[in-house]
Amino acid sequence: MSLDVNALPINKKFNRRLIAPDTWIINPFNPKINTGRPYVLIGDDCALIIDATHTTLPIREYVEKCVTDKPLKVASTHSHLDHTNDNYMFEDCEIFMSESAWNDIRARREMDDVKGSWRQVDADGNDVTMKPEQRGTYTPTLIGPGDKIDLGNRVIEVLPYVGCHSPGSLIFFDHNTGILFTGDEIECGQMLVMGQPGTKSCVEQLRENIQNLIDGWGDKITAICPPHNGSPIHPLFLTYLVENCDRVLSGIDGEMNIGSMSFMLGDFWAEMPMAQKWMADPDILRSEWKGTSIVYNRTRLHKSDIEQK
Repeated sequence: MSLDVNALPINKKFNRRLIAPDTWIINPFNPKINTGRPYVLIGDDCALIIDATHTTLPIREYVEKCVTDKPLKVASTHSHLDHTNDNYMFEDCEIFMSESAWNDIRARREMDDVKGSWRQVDADGNDVTMKPEQRGTYTPTLIGPGDKIDLGNRVIEVLPYVGCHSPGSLIFFDHNTGILFTGDEIECGQMLVMGQPGTKSCVEQLRENIQNLIDGWGDKITAICPPHNGSPIHPLFLTYLVENCDRVLSGIDGEMNIGSMSFMLGDFWAEMPMAQKWMADPDILRSEWKGTSIVYNRTRLHKSDIEQK
């Protein structure tokens, strides 16, 4: 007997977990896909949703009924659909993202006009047809390093970071809690830095990014909160990540098999032909060290490798 998720009451379509005062992680009922988990940060004046996720379930209704009655704002760490697809549910709210992310979303809308609807999956991981309005008609507020979002006695700042997973990725720091919200640039399941289009993706750049966070903010960071594969992460993770990069840069190769639990469970490989391509590419390796995991391209270890391409 299959469960009809859409027939569940709103408080059963998601659950919430308190990770710090007025700071929630939201889990959509999406058993077959590793969709991103939104964060809700509540200030005196309004609340900020970091990465509105990718689900057909009514995420806004859940937040407004079960999490907070404060006015909402949305911030996207990067443009990938599992982080931005549900922005359309917040058309009347202020939505923040980088210029690079906005350019990618605009290009995707234009492509959609020619090639048809964006891909969307329901709570069971099945394909569904998106309505035109689900692409979103919003125009975001563009932000970058140094910009701040004031929620009312709670300030969220964008930290300097060179996108390795996606161009223009934003890293958010919450001055009240000391939590770093990293999108897919930093997480424990797999950090995909294999040379994604438009990025300066290489192990040397990743190491420089992480070391800069440690040098500038290490004594303030209390936890790291990514949208996939478990949260929060202890800040010592950053030190181990630098060690992992050093191992790779010193010539210690990772494993050929780049699979992980979150990749192989559910339908990830079948849903993403690109993942099959990565799996078959002998230059794409996984290096694991003290709970950190980097999926990288051994032809793109150094910045000079990118310049030569």
